[in-house]
Amino acid sequence: MLLLVVITLVSFLKIESRLATLAVNKAQARMQAMVSLRLALAHLQQEAGPDRRTTARADITANTMQPNWNWTTIKNPLWTGVWRTDKPAQPPAWLVSGRHDRPAGAQLISLSGALSYPADAQLPWDTSYLPPPVNLITLVGDASASAGELPSANSFGKPDGRISLPRIPLPDPGVAGTYAYWIGDEGVKARLNLTDPRLTPPTGTATDQMKQEALRGTARAGVEILQGLETMPVGGIDPRVRSMQELPLLTLATGTGLLETTPPSVAKHLYTETTFWSRGVNSDSRFGGLKIDLSLAFELTEVEWLASEFSAGPPPMDSAGGNLAGVTYLFHPDDTTQRAAYGDLKVNVPYGGANHSLSTLYTFAVNPSNPTQLARGPTWDALRNYYRLYKELDWSSPMTPTIRARTHFPNTISLAASGYGGTAHYSHRYNRMDSGENYLVLDFFNGQPSPRPVKVSVTPYVARQLMVWGLMEEAGQLRLTLSPITVLHNPYNVAVKLSKDPATQDIAAMRLSFRAWDNWTVNFSTTSKGYWSRRMIDLARITDGSANWGESFRTYIKDGTILQPGEFRVFSSASVGPVPFTRLPPLSTNSFDFLGGFYLPWTDSNGAPVSRLPTDTISVGVASTGPFYVRHLLTCWPGDRIMDTGNSNDGQLYNVCSEVTELLANDLDRSGVIPAKVFSAGVVLPKSGQPPIILAVFDYGMRWPRDPQPFPLFTHSNPMATMTRPEATGIGPSSMPPGYAKTSSSFKMVVRAANSWPEVLEAAGTGSSLAFGGQSVSSGNGGQSSAVYTEVPLAPPISLAQFAHANFTIRDQEPLFAIGNSFGSLFNPINAMGYNTYGLTTWDQTWMLNASLYDRYFLSGAAPEITRGVVVTEKRSLTTVLDDFVAGKGTLANPRIALFSNRDTVTVRAMVGNHRRIAGATVTEGAFNVNSTSVEAWATILASSKRNKMGAANETQPAPHQNARYPRAIRADLANYNFKSPYASPNAWTGLNTLDDDQIKLLAKSIVDEIRTRVVLPHRSLYTSINHSPTESYTIPLPFIGLAQFVNRYLCGYHYDTSLVGCLQNAIVRADVDGANLSNRTVNVAPVADVSLLAQNNAPGSTPWTPPDGLIRSNLTMQDPRSEGTNRGHLLTGAPTSLMQSDLLAVIGPALTTRSDTFVIRCYGDITTHPSSLSANAGCWIEAVVQRTPEFCDPSQPPETEVCSATDSYQFNPKLKLVNRLFGRRFQIISLRILSPKEL
Repeated sequence: MLLLVVITLVSFLKIESRLATLAVNKAQARMQAMVSLRLALAHLQQEAGPDRRTTARADITANTMQPNWNWTTIKNPLWTGVWRTDKPAQPPAWLVSGRHDRPAGAQLISLSGALSYPADAQLPWDTSYLPPPVNLITLVGDASASAGELPSANSFGKPDGRISLPRIPLPDPGVAGTYAYWIGDEGVKARLNLTDPRLTPPTGTATDQMKQEALRGTARAGVEILQGLETMPVGGIDPRVRSMQELPLLTLATGTGLLETTPPSVAKHLYTETTFWSRGVNSDSRFGGLKIDLSLAFELTEVEWLASEFSAGPPPMDSAGGNLAGVTYLFHPDDTTQRAAYGDLKVNVPYGGANHSLSTLYTFAVNPSNPTQLARGPTWDALRNYYRLYKELDWSSPMTPTIRARTHFPNTISLAASGYGGTAHYSHRYNRMDSGENYLVLDFFNGQPSPRPVKVSVTPYVARQLMVWGLMEEAGQLRLTLSPITVLHNPYNVAVKLSKDPATQDIAAMRLSFRAWDNWTVNFSTTSKGYWSRRMIDLARITDGSANWGESFRTYIKDGTILQPGEFRVFSSASVGPVPFTRLPPLSTNSFDFLGGFYLPWTDSNGAPVSRLPTDTISVGVASTGPFYVRHLLTCWPGDRIMDTGNSNDGQLYNVCSEVTELLANDLDRSGVIPAKVFSAGVVLPKSGQPPIILAVFDYGMRWPRDPQPFPLFTHSNPMATMTRPEATGIGPSSMPPGYAKTSSSFKMVVRAANSWPEVLEAAGTGSSLAFGGQSVSSGNGGQSSAVYTEVPLAPPISLAQFAHANFTIRDQEPLFAIGNSFGSLFNPINAMGYNTYGLTTWDQTWMLNASLYDRYFLSGAAPEITRGVVVTEKRSLTTVLDDFVAGKGTLANPRIALFSNRDTVTVRAMVGNHRRIAGATVTEGAFNVNSTSVEAWATILASSKRNKMGAANETQPAPHQNARYPRAIRADLANYNFKSPYASPNAWTGLNTLDDDQIKLLAKSIVDEIRTRVVLPHRSLYTSINHSPTESYTIPLPFIGLAQFVNRYLCGYHYDTSLVGCLQNAIVRADVDGANLSNRTVNVAPVADVSLLAQNNAPGSTPWTPPDGLIRSNLTMQDPRSEGTNRGHLLTGAPTSLMQSDLLAVIGPALTTRSDTFVIRCYGDITTHPSSLSANAGCWIEAVVQRTPEFCDPSQPPETEVCSATDSYQFNPKLKLVNRLFGRRFQIISLRILSPKEL
């Protein structure tokens, strides 16, 4: 019995000893795993902690480093690479633990200063290193991920999500154990667990206002485009789900949620494409430092704004007293001349009798040999003014907001008060007729500072101005008739009201002043009197002696006139019959009236009236050597007077009211000639009350795409610019080369005949109140009576691309659609930033605007919550909004912005109220790295615009798989939407664009394909070559190093496709080649935009002049790199539902970044039998999700501290502490799990 007890006790002791040993081994293995985690964190902190980094998966390099790869053969596609943006020629670091046959920690050695990889580095494409299978340890296994998939009818393919790496012996003496780690990039995946409180508010239901606001800066996840998640509720994924393994918990009793396969495959498939964790620090990956919040800056009061660095004030100090940079972008595109990133450079803008020293978006010496010639961007004041337009809307009609029309400011009166004299308007400054200087790059010319807008223009523009001359007979006397016809286009998404200054007695709000009739002649002949000519001005003076060269005639459009969104409204002079000519006529009416107008007596060479004899054959012709010259005035700013009658000088005529622009054809020698009309004896001529016989039509109007002599409108021109003059090219009126028009880019002047009044103008609508435009002035050519091209913000803008609609442009030769787009200038080569011809220096404004904005600034949505009414009021003030945000009781207008700070509440509240500091206390939820090569991730991001109401469409129309909203302009009315409509359809002109899932997926694939094309090209704005090794000449692909580089075209003439437009725009081109119908249409195909359209043309109207350089004119084209050399450009690129890059960015732009800040670490540690053994007694796996935070590693320096040097952006701020230079911003663990082998 005693022996049995002893045996039993010994058995228990052995079991307990083994259990104790196992427990010790497990504890030691866990400690080793923690060591592995610490090493991984150190590696990550060293490589990805600093701001000036970009990250991507290893498969982004595959086209170069693993030729002929596919998803089943590619090696290590999910390794994370980190590239330095301040040293782009340095090889990228790869975030894995390294080789087993190299010293532990070899992979952690910094590559700083290296020109190629050391021999110890483990590289994802290396085929020479094959670790023994016994040495490999699985870090991500079959429980989490699945094998690679080739593309198929139902899938775009995906990489193998499973990760195995060699175990590395721990280096400490006497320590028995190994480790391994892999760091995965979560920012290149689409985040699944996002909801948009504007669509699914915590309480109540979404209002129409909330839904309209949610069409910009989408904040939800478009999970329904993913296989298995098609039925996910609009409220999104339950926030308690935090990993892919938990996705099956979403299978709901209702049949919605996750639709898993048997055996389970959906969740494993999504492991490589989606995430639950991605967040982004709002920092500048190009130049370092926190981004500046334009929402808070633009919401400053007028006094605060004036004192800010954006306007007249100096840059502020950071919260520790350090200097902060200015807000003017200085970095020269040549990467050599000026390497400072941002500075405080002001320019004097006089108006109202005072000087104003203001900041511009950018300033650079476009001619390095002449530093006095500075290319300057628009003022920040102008951009702020556009942002704040939402405060100026009148919502008395809830579905049709109205804004008061206004010109640029400083207006004429303000400039006149500052001594600009008779040339107190922009169009008499920036042109070769009024200045022989290089006026675009001079701050001072013609004896005055260069005028610059500080407020944007929002007004209907003249799309067409006709002067129709006719003939009639009354009481035996011949009369020449004049019928002025004006077509105004409101291209906006809101109604625009013409409204005079209430302090005046004027009854009109708009005036068109016709000039220079001295050069117009009427040629007469009769059988009885022979041939003679009279000047038009002399005929006009018979009934009104005040007509002169300065103003020969004017028309008025009445105060209170409202143009609805998109309308082409026609105005003419109506009466029971023509009335005697007067320079000061009654108000025009909104109709196409050809029974009214005015008459001028037909007099002979002695001034005597001419009576027609029964035997007379008569002929009459109207001719002009030009100019055709109309000044377009609008009363809108205080002090404007539009009905003053004096015309003794220009100052009296035009310096008393704001001016929209000038309609000008310098002369008419290239506009066509109309022969005199001959009327035989006995021909009965019309009388009063009958339509006059048409002698000649002088037709000044837009170059619509399907009319003769078209031009790429809005993308390469701006008909709403404050100067629409041909001499803005630098070419004087008498120097325009043959075959080129003497009008500005958007317009043409044609003198033509017409046999009937419907040939003069095709009208539509009740009372013939509407005209046609868009495609053509003819409905037979697809012309439309309404076209909404552009947008007034209905709410605080939250995407930088919304500024594409800000009309601060001075010249028609520059595009309206600049910011967020990438179309090359037709006055600048594709491979440079600056061009001089005819003594005028030009540059690519679009490129510079994007470079200025896209890396340094963001829009937090920190703005008051508004109530719509006759006057927009604040439902919650900005102070209340920020208080609630910090207290966790509300979001900002940009719902992606979330608090992320460990500082005390008082400090955090102070930070979020400061445009320089808010990025130090917040992050962007669901930040998405544009270097992602996951088609499904891109599709999910693009699908975030699904399931929202837009115009007449409810949340699911036209169908649940056809409801991705990408409007050019948000509308509050119930306008019809476009879904693949041909351009002949009115639906294609409403500005409301919807895409289906197939279009989204094809666009996502095209984006990824375009990314792969671009990252292998080292020549962008600078030439960068990354060597693999000292003996190999090819370059390792370089991801986009900043958002501006992603948005902009490359400044390189070698690869045309990447030099013509940016990545997203060319992805649209690719997708359309494959039948996507995003921009062009397969039905009613758009006219081709070919360089031949810019060639000399002697047809009436000619061609607008552009420099005849192939590297310039090629900017009219676009190419798909798969068919290089084939032009894919078309003339409807700027049309309202032709998808453009800025349309995409207005919707998804706030989520985009060029680096990732969230990573997952899978690490392993074990305890082996002895130090040199691979036999493990116990092993431990840890998964940690780590997040880069806005705080520096040494938090004694505030987050907003500048990172780069004030004089050379490639250097560090000397006051930045060494630890913060080397390691940047601190990573912290936000999730940690111990994994069993079954959970791998």
